[in-house]
Amino acid sequence: MTTVGSTVPLDRLRAEVTGSPRLSALTGERYARTHAAYEDASDQRGRLREWVLRELPPLLAGRDPVRVVGVGVGDGSVDAPFAGLLAGPGRGVRYTGVEPHPPSALAFVGRLAALPAAALVPSVVIGDFADHDAGHPADLVHFLHSLYYVDDLAAALAHACAIVRPGGLVVAATAPREPLCVLTEMLCPWERHRPWFAADVQAEMDLRGLEVRVETLVGRLDVADVLADPLGRGEDVFDFLVGARTRDMSPHVRAEVLGYLTAICPDGVHVPHPLDVVVARVP
Repeated sequence: MTTVGSTVPLDRLRAEVTGSPRLSALTGERYARTHAAYEDASDQRGRLREWVLRELPPLLAGRDPVRVVGVGVGDGSVDAPFAGLLAGPGRGVRYTGVEPHPPSALAFVGRLAALPAAALVPSVVIGDFADHDAGHPADLVHFLHSLYYVDDLAAALAHACAIVRPGGLVVAATAPREPLCVLTEMLCPWERHRPWFAADVQAEMDLRGLEVRVETLVGRLDVADVLADPLGRGEDVFDFLVGARTRDMSPHVRAEVLGYLTAICPDGVHVPHPLDVVVARVP
């Protein structure tokens, strides 16, 4: 298996990418579509959902109402079952989702509104977390796969800590800079900053002197279609894992990327797809 420090084929890929035209960024609609395909090809979301449902409710025991702010909630497929579990029986839940993509934001609030929980009050903010004022102190602010994209990581975590009550939680699920994420870091047309990965998040938490625990969830991404048909049935997954329109790749770059993917597949089909979950208690 190829690791981040390996020279072949990663160095060969870097050499091919250097000087190549920058790939086109994904539109909001394209991002949502490819994200759905990517999640369908991976077992990571299911593992994350199971972790959230198992680990977080006990940490929020005794709060009624409990106030949650989710940042980058997407369509609510993780948040809805979590909100439903928090809300039973009769416990008040105020659950706010912050999501910049309007169709996803509407899907989020629709999922939560459809839950059979009269004491659950969902709301959605279509925009950036930096502009959100919770109004009341939150018991939990979570970032599930959303900190990669913030402009200022330190500011985002400072804002989260500021709106959480003393003793409340800030939770971040972020991929480590493992072989799969190397492709995203190298090929995605990041506009203002490099992507933030798990080590960056943990370093920021440490700087704040927070009580932190970290758990790694190890998922697997099925890249069989990407390797077999990158311009056809595998294109959506390929686009998301790179974070750009892969049709813009030159044939040489595409061949090197696929060669690298093949090299990091232990079984020729699945790429390791880890996720570090950081749980911080705010003093």
